[in-house]
Amino acid sequence: MNLLKQATAESNTGIPYIDWLISFKIKSIFNCRAICAEICRRSQSRAKNPKSKIPMDTIVVSEDRERLRRFYETSSDYKKLLDAHSEEYLQPYIDTVNKYARPGSKILDVGCGNGLSAYMLSQHGHWAIGTDISSFFLADAASLQNSRLKYQACDALDLPFADRSFDVVCSSELIEHVTDAHRTLSEMMRVLKPGGILVILGPNLCSPFWAAIDFAKMALGRDGRHVWSETKMQALKWGWGNLVISFRKRFSSEVNFIYRKPDLEKASRGGDSDSAYYASPIDLERFLKAHDMQIASLCESSTLRGRVLAKLFPRFSLYISMVARKNEYPTA
Repeated sequence: MNLLKQATAESNTGIPYIDWLISFKIKSIFNCRAICAEICRRSQSRAKNPKSKIPMDTIVVSEDRERLRRFYETSSDYKKLLDAHSEEYLQPYIDTVNKYARPGSKILDVGCGNGLSAYMLSQHGHWAIGTDISSFFLADAASLQNSRLKYQACDALDLPFADRSFDVVCSSELIEHVTDAHRTLSEMMRVLKPGGILVILGPNLCSPFWAAIDFAKMALGRDGRHVWSETKMQALKWGWGNLVISFRKRFSSEVNFIYRKPDLEKASRGGDSDSAYYASPIDLERFLKAHDMQIASLCESSTLRGRVLAKLFPRFSLYISMVARKNEYPTA
C-alpha cells in the first residue's frame, strides 16, 4: 500500500490534503517537494478524469449539503452560538460594507443567521434583504424590523432573485460553510448589478498563522484551538499543512476549492467544525478575477494585528475580508 492509499485509510479529519499530510511520519513532514508533487498530481488527475457520469465528489457534496441544511434547521445549541454574536461582534463587517456601499444602497446580506447584521445595515440607511438557509435561525428576526428591511429563507446556492438586482451583495462567516463555493460565488455575482460591490468576510482556514498562534498559547500553558489544534503536535501538522496548501494555491494558475466533511457532532462547541469549504482568499481572488470582478481590497481589518498581517501577508492572514467590484462592461 502506497503512502496515498495508507493515508486515505487512516485519515479522519475530512480534509483530503490535510489527512494525507497528517499521515506522514514526522521525518517526512518536512519533505516539501514530495508533498507539493503529490498535491499537484492529485489536482491534475482530478482535472483530467471527467468521465464519470456522477463524480463521487458531487455525491459527497450533495449529501453534506442536506446534512448541513437539516442541522441548521434543528440545532438549538448552534443557534445559541449565533445569538451570542452581538452588534459589537458584527461591527467590523458592517463597517466594511458601509465603507464601500453608496448611501441608500440595495443590499443582499447572504447567510445573515438571526438577521442582526441585515438589521444593522438597514439602520445605516440602506435597503437590506437578509437571507439564511435556516428559517429556524430567522425565527427571531421578527423583532428586528423596519420599512427598509426584509428577510427570506433561501439557499445561497440558489438565490431566488433576478439578475442584477442589488448594489451590494455581502456575507460574513458564510463562505466556509457552503458545499459548493463555485456555485455560491456565481449566484452572488449573478444578482449583483454591474458596478456593484461584493463583500466576503470569514476565517482563512488555510492560514498557517492560526496554528502558530495556537502553538504559542499551548507553549505558555494555555489551551489550543478546538477541533483544529488541540495539541502542540496537531498545531504543527495543521500549520505546516496550511503553509504547503497556501503556497501551492498561490503559485497555481487554477482555482482549487478544497472541501472537508463537516463535523456536526462538535459544531455546537464552535470552532468552525461545521465548515464544508476549506476557505482561502487565494481561491476567491483568482475566481473573482476570472469572472469580470475587480479586487478593490484584498484584505480589510479593524485590529492592529489584522492590519499588520493584511499588509505583509494579505493572502495568508487570519481572516478573509475581500471586497470586489463587478465590471460595468463585462469582457467577452
